[in-house]
Amino acid sequence: MIGNNENGRRSWCTRCALMSSATLAIGTLIASPAPAQETQPQDGEAAADQGLIVITGSRIKRDGFEDRVPATVMSAQAIQNLGRVNVGEVLTLIPQNAAFQSDTNAGPGVGSRASSNIGATYANLRGLNPFYGTRTLTLVDSRRFVPTSDSGAVDVNLIPSTLISRVETVTGGASAAYGSDAIAGVVNIILDRRFQGLKGQIDGGITERGDGETYHAALAAGTGFGGGRGHIVLSAEYQKNEEVGGCSRVRDWCADSWDVFLNSNVIVGGVTSGFNRPGTPTYGQPNYVIGRDSKLAYTTRTSVIRNAAPAAPAARNMMWNEDGTALVPFDAGLYSQASALGPRSGGDGASVYEEAYLRTPIERFALFGAASYDLTDTTELTLEASYGGRKARAMAITSGPTSTMQFRPDNAFLTPAVRALVGSNNFTVGTDVDDQVTNMNMADAKTFRAVLGVNGELGLGNWTWDAYYQYGRNTRFQSLSHVRVNSFFSFGIDAVIDPSTGDPICRAKLQGNPDAADCVPINLFGASNLSQEAIDYAWREAIEDFKYDQHVVAASIQGALFDGVGAGPFSAALGVEHRSDKGDVTHGDVPYYDQFGGSFGLDYAGKIRVTEGFLELNTPLLRNVPMGKFLELNGAIRHTATKSTDSLTDDSRSVGMTSWKLGGVYEPIEGLRFRATRSRDIRAAGFRELFEQQIPTDPSTTRGRVSNPFNSNAADATPILSGGNFALTPEKANTWTVGAVVSPTRNLRFSVDWFAIKITDAVTTPAGQQLVDTCFNLDVFCDRITFNPNVANRADITFVDARQINVGSFTSRGLDIELDYTTEFGSDSRVSFRLLGTYLYDMVIQAAPGSTPVNFAGQSGPAAPLGDFNPSPKLILNGTVTYDQGPFTGTLQGRYIGKGALNKTFIGPDDPDYDPTLPNSINDNTVASRFYLTLGLNVRLLSGDNGRQLEWFGTVDNLLDTDPPIAPGSTASVVQSSYPTNPAFFDTLGRRYRTGIRVRY
Repeated sequence: MIGNNENGRRSWCTRCALMSSATLAIGTLIASPAPAQETQPQDGEAAADQGLIVITGSRIKRDGFEDRVPATVMSAQAIQNLGRVNVGEVLTLIPQNAAFQSDTNAGPGVGSRASSNIGATYANLRGLNPFYGTRTLTLVDSRRFVPTSDSGAVDVNLIPSTLISRVETVTGGASAAYGSDAIAGVVNIILDRRFQGLKGQIDGGITERGDGETYHAALAAGTGFGGGRGHIVLSAEYQKNEEVGGCSRVRDWCADSWDVFLNSNVIVGGVTSGFNRPGTPTYGQPNYVIGRDSKLAYTTRTSVIRNAAPAAPAARNMMWNEDGTALVPFDAGLYSQASALGPRSGGDGASVYEEAYLRTPIERFALFGAASYDLTDTTELTLEASYGGRKARAMAITSGPTSTMQFRPDNAFLTPAVRALVGSNNFTVGTDVDDQVTNMNMADAKTFRAVLGVNGELGLGNWTWDAYYQYGRNTRFQSLSHVRVNSFFSFGIDAVIDPSTGDPICRAKLQGNPDAADCVPINLFGASNLSQEAIDYAWREAIEDFKYDQHVVAASIQGALFDGVGAGPFSAALGVEHRSDKGDVTHGDVPYYDQFGGSFGLDYAGKIRVTEGFLELNTPLLRNVPMGKFLELNGAIRHTATKSTDSLTDDSRSVGMTSWKLGGVYEPIEGLRFRATRSRDIRAAGFRELFEQQIPTDPSTTRGRVSNPFNSNAADATPILSGGNFALTPEKANTWTVGAVVSPTRNLRFSVDWFAIKITDAVTTPAGQQLVDTCFNLDVFCDRITFNPNVANRADITFVDARQINVGSFTSRGLDIELDYTTEFGSDSRVSFRLLGTYLYDMVIQAAPGSTPVNFAGQSGPAAPLGDFNPSPKLILNGTVTYDQGPFTGTLQGRYIGKGALNKTFIGPDDPDYDPTLPNSINDNTVASRFYLTLGLNVRLLSGDNGRQLEWFGTVDNLLDTDPPIAPGSTASVVQSSYPTNPAFFDTLGRRYRTGIRVRY
């Protein structure tokens, strides 16, 4: 942890004072007398309109919230108490949500999970979202929102948050109610469409270290018109977050650069050593070693000659000095692989975390408008539109020379002293060019959505009808500013002296090669000898344009079938929905696109058309009888027909799926309620999972290598093909929830629910190395690996097909708890306590039928073999205490993340079966627990009888300034770890502050 910095504190105090003065002045100007009508729901309660409401997870309207399904509700007041200003921040309050995609989990750029959607935040209940899809359905007012990513997920920060009434989360299958994608559950954002008056907010924040400034402003207004027959609401908000990073530069805990090193085929003092090589220097240590000071093998910013042929022995392990004029000895550190891949511990060079932003800079806005008008006394016309945007950027790794790009001894930039050591041999170098060539991964996304609806009464009892048309469009422009063009780079590094001028010139240009006519010589020797002309020639911008259009037409009716059997009317809801989605991904007209050393992939496009019909029945059977206070059964069924068409090949395929749900609620006595649901849920593969096309990786790069466990983990250079798979079959999930709700008094409520979700034919995105390891360990997926038939015992891998696949099954089981308690003191004081928790005891992955299942429950580290799920610590708790007295509200929230394992496929000294000679052995397989505190303060400065209100608020996150635990681990598709901890669970920014002003009238 970085110590107190006087300049940083002075900067914070100055900013705080300026910000407070500005917000107070703006609040005072805005807060002029005017009527106000806004009902604030109590903390932990659903804000419901009077009369019938629809509860998330069902399509049938009911009288109030009767807890048919396990649901967590975050009210607008609870959100404000903790100073949350967007939906992504609200989701952090829900322990069942895993933030594996957010602005604080950006990764190192291309190859990381987050790289394609930097700055976005997705709902991810139970951590079950696949790599390029979603198993959590995001709704706005119980309707789908247009996908904002090629994975089908919704960036919740593009949803307007100013008018949020509550956020409802159902953690269980809801496909029968809403269709595909709801296997893990539903996040439903309910907006206050009847808001009357004007409200605004302006706030800002900063970290304890004086970085990561945030700025946010929001405004909303609502009024009636047409003599009370119509109503309109409008809102606008803007947020800007500055970056925090790179990790090892700005935080002491990250500067230690902890990582996982591979102790297999490592070079120590010229000797090949490893966990499985008796008598060698590192024998006796496990295969995986957690240690400090991670750096990339055989890489420095001045260039180092690799310890490999054809380099002359005298030149190997020598690096250039800062000026690039001489060679000096290179310290290769520990655990440097013979393949020159992966991380090493110590030695010369920069930390692997230097370029990893702890938080990506992001700028977002959201505009929203909704209007309703009573055409008749029984018919209402509604119209809404929203438009939002996100700009974000992250530091990506800049590719230098690969291990197969050879330099010649007559290179123009070799001094006589260097040439004497190099001799007549070619050589290869490792260069970290990030200090000279900045590669920014930038995204600019825009989302538009419009809904036109009509609803009314049928004139048959209490039957109502609803119909709407929705159009949504998402566009995203993404670019990598400096990507190596392999052909240009190869021409540039092969520089010689022009005999006619005495200046460096590209050899190919001197020889008259027309492809090298514009070539500029590249000097990688030394710390700062790259010319801007060379950079502009060899590293070019790679772009991706993503466009996605969605049309939705839906209609439904609902009402009472008959009066029932004395416990209430039997009710039904039925309807149809048709969705037509079309996506298109292009990469510009770039003639050298296939020469990029790492790009976004090939162009692809596709259409997905979905037609669904559903029926739901609700049957109350008992009410206030000796057998019990209440008994009700509920059932739903939905049939889904999906047709997918590849727009580039015209290939089409159709699938039909049926989902259903059965549920019941039984209340034997006042204050005790039992509930249970059993459902079959479905998810068809999404746009990217079906249609994505990629270029096989370059075997001369780190992305084109696998460690071959059939040959003592030797590095095999092999193309790896990733991307979509048009033959994917739909996922199926069998879900159980069984629980109880205890309410012994009016102010105390406790619930506990057991859940079990088993997904079969789960779609996953394996990395090439994961397929190889799974083949070796489980004898599964070996058919996706091509072995050299001329080499015995699978000792040479020549190709890996790592496209999307359906795996055996995922099974998740655990318990969810919720406790609410409120007590009052006097006439104006109240204390509320709320505890939310989840305990995961099973996350069992079976790669294929017949293979050995592995239980990943309790894994806190980021790596996940066959990784289209996100492992989680077993226990996560969120507790909130709120004190209200008159104009003051104080909130203290605690978040506990239980201890866990780094990787459940590893075995450490804490396991009785530990043996350092095992290939999955590690020196420490534990991750410590953490506890974080957040303090929220709200003070009403002005509150008049006419509803005028002025409020100051302040929030301190990570109040104790707690550093994250050590939990490094590579992701599914990058060589080095993204961070030395797991930001999906652990806070990486440290203590930070936010303060602002709210006004209402």
